[in-house]
Amino acid sequence: MNNHTKASFVVIGAGPAALCALAKLLEIGIHANEITWIDPEFKVGDFGSKLSVGSSVPGNTSVASYQRVNKAIYKILVVHPPLFEIDNLAPDVICSLKIAAEPMQYITHELRKRIISIEGYVTQIQTVASEFKIEIKLSNNTFHHISSKRVIIATGSHPRSITLAKQHKSIKLIDPNITFIESELKKFLAEQQNAHTIAVIGSSHSAALAAMHLLQAGVTVHQFMNKDYKYAAPCISPEGIPYTMYDNTGLKGEVAKFTKKLISDLQENKSIYQHKIKYHMGKNTEDVFHLLENNLHVCSHAVAAIGYEITDSLSINNNPITDMTYNKLTLEFDIPMLYGIGIAFPQELKAISGEVESAVGYGKFWTSVNDKNILDAWKKNYKKQDKGNH
Repeated sequence: MNNHTKASFVVIGAGPAALCALAKLLEIGIHANEITWIDPEFKVGDFGSKLSVGSSVPGNTSVASYQRVNKAIYKILVVHPPLFEIDNLAPDVICSLKIAAEPMQYITHELRKRIISIEGYVTQIQTVASEFKIEIKLSNNTFHHISSKRVIIATGSHPRSITLAKQHKSIKLIDPNITFIESELKKFLAEQQNAHTIAVIGSSHSAALAAMHLLQAGVTVHQFMNKDYKYAAPCISPEGIPYTMYDNTGLKGEVAKFTKKLISDLQENKSIYQHKIKYHMGKNTEDVFHLLENNLHVCSHAVAAIGYEITDSLSINNNPITDMTYNKLTLEFDIPMLYGIGIAFPQELKAISGEVESAVGYGKFWTSVNDKNILDAWKKNYKKQDKGNH
C-alpha cells in the first residue's frame, strides 16, 4: 500500500447504506478506481456482525424490500449470485437480520473486487484547500493517509446509553443488543441468576422487542414509557396511493403482534406475563426518568431502548462527528462535499399521512440514493479529472 493515495469519492463504513451508496456511484458513472472504501471489517457493519450472531435479531422489513434492492445492485454489478435463504422466502414475510445479511455480504465481496478498499478505522478528517485529508488507523496500529474530493460517511449508530443515579448503582445495565437476540439473552440470563425483575426503558420498536424477549424468557418486566406504541399499518391515500402509516416508527411483524396481544391482555387483566407499565405516559423524557429513579429499586437489571446515537469514532476538523449537522433532504454537511447516509444520517421525509419520519432501512437507503436531491449533491462540480492516481 502506498503511503498516500487520492480519490474522487471516499465511502466510510460497510453497512447496508454504504452498499447502496457504492452501487449507485458506479451506476451513475463514477469509475471504480475513483472510489476508495474504508471499513475495519467489511462484514456489513453491525447489521451483519453484532446483530446477526446466535439466533440473530428478528427483522422488521419485508423480504420483498431486501430482494428489490439486492436485484437492483446485482444488475449494476452484472453478477449472477447463488441462491440465498432469503430468495426462498415469501416476499411478504419478515426474516432475521442474519438471513438478510447473507446476500449483502456477497455484494460486499463483489464490490471489493472492483473498488479499492482499506481495512481500518478513520480517525480524523481535515479539510485542506478543496480536498479532504483522511487519516486511517490500520489493524497493525500504523496510519495510512489519503486525499479525496468527496466523502460519504456511513458509519452507523449504536444504542443510546444512560447513567443511573448513585442510589441505583447495584442495578446492572444490560446491553440492548443482548435483549434483541433470543439466544444471547438466554445465555445472559443463565449467567445472571438474580435477574428477577428487569426495567425496560422506552416505547420504540426496540423497546417492544426487548420486552417481548424478556417476558418470553420468564422475566418480570417493569416498562417505563413516555408515549404509546405506534403500529405500522397499510393504508390507502385519498388519491388511491398505497402507503404504510408509521412505516419508520411503528411496530411491525411478530413484535407488533405480540405487543398488541400483550397490551390487550393486560387491560383485561388476563396476561400470562408479569409486565407492568403503570408508570406509562410521562409528558416527556425527563418525567420518565424521574419516575424511573423513584421506582427502579424493585429491579435487578435495566435495559435502555431509547433510540440510537451516532458512532463517534472520528473527528472532522478536530470536532467530533456528533457535533456535525446535515441537510436532511440532500444529506450534505455544512462542509462542502461532505455527505452522510444511513441510520446515523438518514433523510427525513414527510409521509403521505403527514408525519415526518427518518427513512431508515435497506429499502429506504436505496430510495435515498436514487433521490435526485442527493444525486445532484454528490455530483456537484464533479469532473472526470477529479480522478486520482492510486
